[in-house]
Amino acid sequence: MGKRVDVFFFISASLLLFASACSSTPNLQSESEKVGLNKNIKYESLKDSRDGQTYKTVQMGDRVWMAENLRFKAPESFCYDDKTANCDKYGRLYTWAAAMESCPAGWFLPTDVDWTQLLAIAGGQPTAGKSLKSANGWLSLGNGSDDHGFSALPGGIKFDNGSYKIDGGSAFFWSSFEDNSENAFGLNLHYYSDRAELNSNLKKNGFSVRCVKGRMPELSHNDSSFTDARDGQTYRIVKIGSQTWMAQNLNFKTESSSCFGDADSNCTKYGRLYSWPDAMDSAAVFSTNGKNCGSSLDERGKCSPRFPVRGVCPLGWHLPSLEEWKTLFVAVGGKKWYRDGFLRAGKSLKSKELWKGSDKKVDVEEVKRNDVVYRDKLKEPISVVGSDDYGFSALPGGYKESVWGYKVKGVKGLFWTSNQSNSSFTNDIFFNYDDAIAFYGVSRLEYSLSVRCVKD
Repeated sequence: MGKRVDVFFFISASLLLFASACSSTPNLQSESEKVGLNKNIKYESLKDSRDGQTYKTVQMGDRVWMAENLRFKAPESFCYDDKTANCDKYGRLYTWAAAMESCPAGWFLPTDVDWTQLLAIAGGQPTAGKSLKSANGWLSLGNGSDDHGFSALPGGIKFDNGSYKIDGGSAFFWSSFEDNSENAFGLNLHYYSDRAELNSNLKKNGFSVRCVKGRMPELSHNDSSFTDARDGQTYRIVKIGSQTWMAQNLNFKTESSSCFGDADSNCTKYGRLYSWPDAMDSAAVFSTNGKNCGSSLDERGKCSPRFPVRGVCPLGWHLPSLEEWKTLFVAVGGKKWYRDGFLRAGKSLKSKELWKGSDKKVDVEEVKRNDVVYRDKLKEPISVVGSDDYGFSALPGGYKESVWGYKVKGVKGLFWTSNQSNSSFTNDIFFNYDDAIAFYGVSRLEYSLSVRCVKD
């Protein structure tokens, strides 16, 4: 899940900045200066057969984007301040429902993945706003560099109460990715910042629309990947059963995360280690679903998250619950073990490399003595060496204790769930170098473990 924006709070703050900027000399283009398009970019063209309007288009990565805001007149679409001249200048503003139906044939409203990839190409969220904004038309010193010819224009917003705000100061673009029944995600750009934000907004608001050509391919093989727009890092992903998982440990840097042994090379190899409050995004940097988890507890000594919990995961992904991990174990052929785990799932999910070597086999007689349900079903000993049958590649990244420091790299891989056990402990998942079982247990909230994210 992404960060939920209280739009009225945002607008109140924005209008203060807007008023301040208006008190200085605006950086407005002359009548002869064309708003938007980058004259140094070679554009292609699209003609909308519905109304004959033409749009410039630009290739970014493997996607072709409209380089102008959509102007197609559809129900629940509007001109800023209800003036036709503003439709000519900025395109129309669409409710989310209208936006979902308004792109020309062969084009569609961008998904969260499309926007994420676009932001990565533009340098990542912290600076992508400057790179994507047009080089003219923005208030004060808010013009962008328009490095790729995307030429984002500050078309403002129409609120569901009918009011229009901040043309010249902000641009809002819809995605097709829903947050819930009332909200959907969109890209936000502002004159006072170089950042680009993917936030949740009320579907009834009016936003600009950019369409993208073609369709996103279905995930069907193990070597698919996606890019985290926050820092531009790319991760392999894998579809197992009904779920799509990251096939690498998360390596997004937060203030309190760490590399095993404080060595950057271990972050490159194993990903970063996160405390549970950090993994849950207790500070609500990206989403409010895990707010205060690990710091503010209810009468039971627990927090009360709203599932799924995005936590520290990229937009469109979330920290898996214990039940989602169990679903994964069953999907790879795991059988419930008499302890808290799934037989065979550990072997199938562990990577083939980086684990301490072991020739140990699972004892058939031990299974028969302790598990009546599966008596006589296990015909031969199971090697505990990881076979990585599904490309999940669970790594032995170890963990960090609050007192004793870093431990068991190469021997154990531990991963957070979004489920708290009690006031001091949270459910975790762990794999051992000398076992074919995938276990679930508990770790202290302040310990630092690895994170794998699962797609929403």
